[in-house]
Amino acid sequence: VSGLDGDFNPRRLERYLTAAWDSGADPVLVLTKLDVCDDLEKLVDAEAVAIGVPVLAVSNVTGEGIDEVRALLRPARTFVLLGSSGVGKSTLINRLAGRRLMPTGDLRKDGRGRHTTRHRQLLVLPGGALLVDTPGLRELQIWEGDVDSAFSDIADLQARCRFNDCGHETEPDCAVQEALASGALDPERFKSYRKLQRELRAIEMRSSARLRREAKQRWRQRARESRTARRYKDRIE
Repeated sequence: VSGLDGDFNPRRLERYLTAAWDSGADPVLVLTKLDVCDDLEKLVDAEAVAIGVPVLAVSNVTGEGIDEVRALLRPARTFVLLGSSGVGKSTLINRLAGRRLMPTGDLRKDGRGRHTTRHRQLLVLPGGALLVDTPGLRELQIWEGDVDSAFSDIADLQARCRFNDCGHETEPDCAVQEALASGALDPERFKSYRKLQRELRAIEMRSSARLRREAKQRWRQRARESRTARRYKDRIE
């Protein structure tokens, strides 16, 4: 869930989508505050980063788009709302439920909502859908991520490069660089993709180092136990 106001950030949306794909969920992008959106390019930008993902724009004030979201909430299925503080998740829940289930904060002077949800809650909506409301996120750290699913357009371009290990810099016949040069690929999107890749590689390296340390500690412990057992056996004999 993202607001079509000052909260809107395509790079953050890419992180949310990466986390959603990696979890095994089927992501849907809901854009709130359609009634205060004065820049329709935001809708275009959202669809550009949410490739293969339904994008729904709603207004919690006028009710526009709410029925489209409600139609996705099938009985006995679990849905999770993920987004920044103040984007209107709690108000959206009340709209979907047709009654007040969640407390909502008043608008601040800048027009943004206030942080109201402080813990995760599982709600049962009319019709039988299960909805998890989560506290607003200030930052989303990717620990594991299916980056290629969130950036399927770049993954498709990479498959067309001449070299399988193309670094997408100075290599000949690089489909990614060709797309950047022609304007078919947004440079900021590619920059975000590379940044997420670097973060994941760093996490993998830290994880590998931790696993090596833990393995070494286990072997040291086994060696100490083995020496202790031999000394005990020698004393008995």
